[in-house]
Amino acid sequence: MRGLAFKYLISIALGAVLVWFAFRNEDWSDFGARLATVDVGPVLGYVALFAVAHALRIVRWGVLVRALGPLRWRDVFGAGAVGYMCIIVFPLRLGEFVRPYLVRGKAGITASGALATVVVERVIDGLLFVALFFTFISLLPPSGHPAVDAVKISAWLAGAVFLGVLVVLVAAHYARRRTVAVLAAIGDRIHRGLTAKALGLLDAFLDGLAAMPDRRRLLGFMAFTVVYWAALGVGMRLMALGTHIPDLTWVGGFALLTVLTVGIMIPAGPGFTGTFELALKGGFALLVLRPESMENVALYTVMLHVAQLVVQVGFGALWLVTGQVTLGRLLEAGDADPLVEGGDD
Repeated sequence: MRGLAFKYLISIALGAVLVWFAFRNEDWSDFGARLATVDVGPVLGYVALFAVAHALRIVRWGVLVRALGPLRWRDVFGAGAVGYMCIIVFPLRLGEFVRPYLVRGKAGITASGALATVVVERVIDGLLFVALFFTFISLLPPSGHPAVDAVKISAWLAGAVFLGVLVVLVAAHYARRRTVAVLAAIGDRIHRGLTAKALGLLDAFLDGLAAMPDRRRLLGFMAFTVVYWAALGVGMRLMALGTHIPDLTWVGGFALLTVLTVGIMIPAGPGFTGTFELALKGGFALLVLRPESMENVALYTVMLHVAQLVVQVGFGALWLVTGQVTLGRLLEAGDADPLVEGGDD
């Protein structure tokens, strides 16, 4: 508990700094008046669409995890709903490790196999959205905003990270001993303890990768991925209509989504506090919008963030209330060292 509390303090401080940086020039004097003008219809439409997309996200992960064992869909939804909620609730994205924690040992599923599903999901999403970012950027008219270069550099860095992880995982899959030896030699020069933990996580992933889905299941995963992210992109446009940014185009909405998705992958405060706001600010810097639309960017950001929090926390809370998952077990998952807890039971 003490370790988790310390992580909360660090993440809250980091999130507060990022929120201040994102909104430091914002005039909040008329925010209440702007909030009163929100068009409820499109906002409720966004909430409904995001809820459907969130359910599809759980099903998508279920395609991977059910390949490891005959896990009941009820257990998939329980672990998925609570696990994705914990990504929101726990600091520094520690909630990523809750899903493996909740399904390990069920239906013969190992901890390493469950962990591998999360890594595969993250690597695929990361590479997909970095690629989509540059695709949509090429379709947008230049905005001339000084923050555009910083956003592009961040995307290049994110792409380099995800591509580097993919290269390491593929190399380790085909030449495990040699790759681990090279990584150990490099890592030990930097920090021996962290290197040992990282290699332990890599070993757990590779052990679980052997039980990953076949080509048919992976194609199903990719199909759900397309539908899931398409729904979220449509939702970005819906929220724009509800917050009086009518000139946000479909291309602009998807470009905004790519920046937001890559941005919130960075560990920060609970609820993606800070990274969410800063990512959207950077995303809007890419767009050419009317001045009156730009005045509603803060309103859009707050409404989008709150709507997502309500849906994701609501899904998880439903399973907690019904007793499918206990709070004590969640606290154990959040307080544990994820690199150590990756071992099989």
